[in-house]
Amino acid sequence: MEIIDKGSHVPVTEYSVGDVIQDDVSVYMIVQISFDNYAEVDLSNGYVSDSYGSLKELYHETNVSGERKVKATVVIEGEAK
Repeated sequence: MEIIDKGSHVPVTEYSVGDVIQDDVSVYMIVQISFDNYAEVDLSNGYVSDSYGSLKELYHETNVSGERKVKATVVIEGEAK
């Protein structure tokens, strides 16, 4: 995954599935892991946080000051033929 840094990060006030969030330590994505469970996946090591029953609960339990939403691009590299 490539993070596109254009210097205008959006402050985080809530989470949505697919958001890529950056803080001072890591970059992670908000994911839905089942019908009513949501978690954060650390994009540097693949660690998945505890799951929460709603996006609102996930935000309130895990949000830290200084988080910002960033734009990310998935880059898939295949074998050359």
